[in-house]
Amino acid sequence: MDLKFSFGGASPDHHDHGGAPSGIPLPFAGSATAPVSTSGELDVVVRIDNSADAPLVVAEVITGDGVTYARGDVSVDPTDAAALAKATRSAISRAVAGLEGPLAESITAVELSFQTAAEVLPILGIDTESPVVTEALQARLGINTGTPIRLTA
Repeated sequence: MDLKFSFGGASPDHHDHGGAPSGIPLPFAGSATAPVSTSGELDVVVRIDNSADAPLVVAEVITGDGVTYARGDVSVDPTDAAALAKATRSAISRAVAGLEGPLAESITAVELSFQTAAEVLPILGIDTESPVVTEALQARLGINTGTPIRLTA
């Protein structure tokens, strides 16, 4: 049995298809489906969202020019520092897991953008004088050890 295929208007075959074209271009050919960024920065930005029924810790992987690649969120009681630390770690982990390929290794910083972020650092085992991703966090988050952690709230 000899099967021949033609894609996207490639050279026509020499068989009769009852008048049907030998190749039909796909409707999505050439369209970009993934976000595109020109920035060299790729940060994980963590914030608390109080707009839902229950507060959420939201972690988003965002480029320097505002393109969002992935997001993770976890409900939390923001008044409980231990629960907030656990939800922060979980939300970051979910966002990083949503990245494709080696993008997790390209993360340039983690930004904690909520009022009580300084209370969360020691619970996560992060040095408050020089906050960076530790080996223990790297194993849980997938972000390179030594990646800076900034407090911006």
